Amino acid sequence: MDTELYAPPNPIYPDRLALSSLRELAVLPASTEPAKFAVCRKSYSCFAASRGIDQKLVRSGLLKRDRFRGLDGFLLTCISLLFCLEALLQRTDAQSLDARTYEMDTTQWQRANSDRLKSPTGWLALAAHLWLDHHWMDIGGDPSFPGHLGSDAPSDLHVQAMTIENEVRVRTRSQHTLKMQQSTRANSADAIAESESSIRDLPAMESASLKLPLGLDADCPDVLILADRYRLQAVRRNGRVALRVRDPESSTIQEFPGKFWFPIDAYYRVSATFTPYPESKWVTQANSKGEQAGVEQVGEIAFELDGLSVQWIVQAESDDEHLIVFRDAMCGQGAYPACRFLNFSVPDLHGKAEGTVQLDFNRSYNPPCAFSPHTLCPLPPDSNKVNFAIPVGERYATRNERLQRMQKVMGKLPEPSRIVPLDVEWGERKSMDGYDRIHLTYASEAGDRVPAWLLIPHGVQRAPAMLCLHQTIAIGKDEPVGLGEQESKRQALHLVRRGYVCLAPDYPSFGEYRFDFQRAFLEGRFESGTMKSIWNNMRAVDLLCSLPEVDAERIGVIGHSLGGHNSLFTAAFDSRLKVAVTSCGFCSFRKYYGGNLKGWTSDRYMPKIASVYQNDPQRVPFDFDDVLISIFPRAIYVMAPLHDANFDVTGVKDVLAKVEPVYEQANAREKLKAAFPDAAHEWPADQRDAAYAFIDAILKR
Repeated sequence: MDTELYAPPNPIYPDRLALSSLRELAVLPASTEPAKFAVCRKSYSCFAASRGIDQKLVRSGLLKRDRFRGLDGFLLTCISLLFCLEALLQRTDAQSLDARTYEMDTTQWQRANSDRLKSPTGWLALAAHLWLDHHWMDIGGDPSFPGHLGSDAPSDLHVQAMTIENEVRVRTRSQHTLKMQQSTRANSADAIAESESSIRDLPAMESASLKLPLGLDADCPDVLILADRYRLQAVRRNGRVALRVRDPESSTIQEFPGKFWFPIDAYYRVSATFTPYPESKWVTQANSKGEQAGVEQVGEIAFELDGLSVQWIVQAESDDEHLIVFRDAMCGQGAYPACRFLNFSVPDLHGKAEGTVQLDFNRSYNPPCAFSPHTLCPLPPDSNKVNFAIPVGERYATRNERLQRMQKVMGKLPEPSRIVPLDVEWGERKSMDGYDRIHLTYASEAGDRVPAWLLIPHGVQRAPAMLCLHQTIAIGKDEPVGLGEQESKRQALHLVRRGYVCLAPDYPSFGEYRFDFQRAFLEGRFESGTMKSIWNNMRAVDLLCSLPEVDAERIGVIGHSLGGHNSLFTAAFDSRLKVAVTSCGFCSFRKYYGGNLKGWTSDRYMPKIASVYQNDPQRVPFDFDDVLISIFPRAIYVMAPLHDANFDVTGVKDVLAKVEPVYEQANAREKLKAAFPDAAHEWPADQRDAAYAFIDAILKR
């Protein structure tokens, strides 16, 4: 056998052993190009000297077709294999050490990134971001204030703020005082990070001013301390002046579970070429609120990954770091749906036109709008969107993960094996004005039947259909079909007159539907009334799909109060529902009666909130942003009155602020609508009409 010996160069990624490197560790015939084999040079020298081989060839490290035959060739092959194994083990040990060091460094960075988020200067501390003008704005603990600081704020807390030119003026309107923390630091976030020990010694004031430096974007380095707790910062963004209010004692910080990350993989640490623009460019770009805002673009960065050439636009971030806002195939599939952020250090180019930098996608992270409803995050330009996946960096829950978290509280969704024939029992059919009203029952599971009303418009074929879910009321299904006293709750009656086939079932324990929750729990069939209702509603969709009058591709769900969140829960689990309309149906658990979740804990709803999670919003493993994002990209209409005593409108807005960027980035913003009428726990007529028009736009187009 003829053999050529070769010491291969180091791989591109010294801490990642490529399969091609393993393939090179083999003895091949000399006739095979390129027949190469790594050896330990010193050990081979001993062997070569014993065989009288020219030492010049040994010192060169390469034996060019020096042929061995017979026993010498066999011995050379065996010894070379042993030496190669020794070198491979040494190399693997070194690589393992380097890999461990890299993984420890990356893990430490990820923990620091999470800690910054929940620090007093982090985004979780942000209680409000308020755009100011030359009129006084009320800020404090009153929910009616434009600057409401949330349920954590003292109810008597009251200040006012306005802006005049480059100045923000603040004055108190209660016994709570202001203190000025002056700083020479570059920005207000750095000022907050300064020692807090001197705050108690600052003089109290009834009014104060924060002066902003000139510039399109600027931060006032001074900070106002309100009630010895809240930090007020003046900032200018795109020429507009805002007051940022941070609360270091926010319950949001206390409840934050930390960030979650994909496994670290050094393969996704790549070298890139950064080419700065001769001058930075201010361009208009969409942000997470659907607004157009200016961003400063400073250059372009180019790299290769998985054999693909990529070139992205880079934004200014700070004096030390630039920012890349990008969207890859992981967004919505484990990463935040709208986009991801990645920073890299600003290189010192020494007058060169371009420079080499390191991009480590293990350090890519979710934007602030994934955590706080008070942030404005830039979305990626089209050039920064790619259709391949970068499966590292910060995680964000997928739909399945969200549904799994919901099932921890609601109990498991029954397996398909639990499905039984619907066995519809048709009752009285009565002809009404333009439609037929039919009483029926259907089998949701073995031994259980659900009573319902079915409304069918006269003369329809393959019409759209709506599942109409009632509120908490003794008559149950009778109310949506018009047999109750409240006109505002007759959704099925209103919709059948618009051409929809409507099915209105009873919720377990309402109307005609007698249901023993405790027996169902003890038999292991269900763990909550909520999941039982979801299952019944999914069987109701089965029934609608079976009707010749219904187009199975055009079905939605609508409800008020109990029916409002019941609609969302059902749509989250059943993707056949193309639109979900909720009225007075939810707010974040943290804002529900100040975080007291007792109202959610009866057998009818989710008793595990009390028995397992102690009525603590921090412990409950899901919230309504999980529910709404599980419905994405299907259509959602939210009606949330300003004075709903059950569901705090600020808690509704907190949820929507986390959901809106998901729809915005998918160019589906028209599929998420919200209305905030000046009303209590009610559904005003104009808002009902708007909701019905929204349904028409989805199911009748």
